[in-house]
Amino acid sequence: MALAFIAQIGEQVDFLRFMPERDAGNRRRWLAGVLIAGLGWILLGTLKLLGGALLAYLALLAYLELRAGFSLADATQSAVMYRVGFGYVFDSPALVATVAVLFVVVSQIKINVTNAYAGSLAWSNFFVRLTHSHPGRVVWLVFNVLIALMLMEMGIFDALGHVLGLYSNIAISWVGALVADLVIGKPLGLSPPGIQFMRAHLYDINPVGTGALLIASVLSIAAFSGAFGPVAEAFSAFIALGAAMLTAPIIAWLTRGRYYLVREPAHPAGEAAHCTICEKEYENDDMTHCPAYRGNICSLCCTLDARCHDLCRPGANLTDQYLLTVRRLLPTGLSAHVNTRLGYYALSMTGAALLLGGVLMLFYLQQSSSSLDPHALAGLRTVLIELYLALMLLLGVGVGVWWLVLTIESRYVAQDESKGQIHLLMNEIAEHQKTDEQLQTSMQIAEHANQAKTRYLTGISHYV
Repeated sequence: MALAFIAQIGEQVDFLRFMPERDAGNRRRWLAGVLIAGLGWILLGTLKLLGGALLAYLALLAYLELRAGFSLADATQSAVMYRVGFGYVFDSPALVATVAVLFVVVSQIKINVTNAYAGSLAWSNFFVRLTHSHPGRVVWLVFNVLIALMLMEMGIFDALGHVLGLYSNIAISWVGALVADLVIGKPLGLSPPGIQFMRAHLYDINPVGTGALLIASVLSIAAFSGAFGPVAEAFSAFIALGAAMLTAPIIAWLTRGRYYLVREPAHPAGEAAHCTICEKEYENDDMTHCPAYRGNICSLCCTLDARCHDLCRPGANLTDQYLLTVRRLLPTGLSAHVNTRLGYYALSMTGAALLLGGVLMLFYLQQSSSSLDPHALAGLRTVLIELYLALMLLLGVGVGVWWLVLTIESRYVAQDESKGQIHLLMNEIAEHQKTDEQLQTSMQIAEHANQAKTRYLTGISHYV
């Protein structure tokens, strides 16, 4: 469960965006801040875990020695651990209670602020890439807080140990894939040098990271569930890390690194450039050339734009990659009938199945952590499976997923019609410009003819 906090290092590093620019005056302070908030956060996290273990030991010792009026279950509460720990420091019970309350309040504020910040960032990035819409970080902040309140009211935190155990395996698999790509793949030339983050140059799915994450997550979760014995269950986190770091370079070698970049970065010249859409100035690394708008575009406008249909990266979006994979796996006669509508339906159906299954599994874990007898749990499993099948039938065969697919398709049809109308309008404008040029040319010819005629008549009259 403690290894679930490994992903907090990545969340903490995000705060480095508020670091000032490095110069000669703050070079040492800047490096110290980067190290402490980056890699150095491991040391701070280790100290926090050791401090928590010490408080837990003191609380358990106080319970065994019957010097405190609380149960063994209450010994895991932070308020009890603080009260027992500070009881060794202060003699006054009032002072102990005050300091314990202060530590609980400060720690909870820190945890909630960090989770709200990181959660809003994650929701924002996810929905920006999925919907090409950015209503603002405040919207996702409120959304994240409401989800936390709902889970708290459902009592889902009773199963926090099981949830964090599963989450730690996935988080460590993710971190292991990242580390393997940076420290193994790039030095061996299996992945391109540098780090690219702009959507205009990336595939939606890179099988190196995604494949390593899925393989390591499945293996570690199976080990965590006891499928490979008690030893593998105890070392499931290390299985996740080892599997991810082993499979990522292998997949990169098998795919020859072709799914890292759709095209080479095309940054404009100079230190800064103006975006064609928002007309703001950004640094060179945050800009690229957009063939749809025939100019430079910033990363945010590129992410939010939904009208270009990924003109800069054909075949690189999720649907195209899925359809290409299916066509390669199916026989030639069947692959010709796989269209975009079927691809959207399959992707939406898979996402709905995973999301609904995860919610119901989380509910089952929460109920299994309570005092239900085995017969009640067996009945609950049967009800949840029947509910899952009924909801999947409603979502898949009914109006749910099909409504989403047809909505996306109608949006693209409307955009294609609008693009066609704009194309016709631009052609008409071009034809009008040609006609205007011809008219101007004709008027100039007529003017020259009139001038020549006037000069001719003037010459005749002068001669006469």
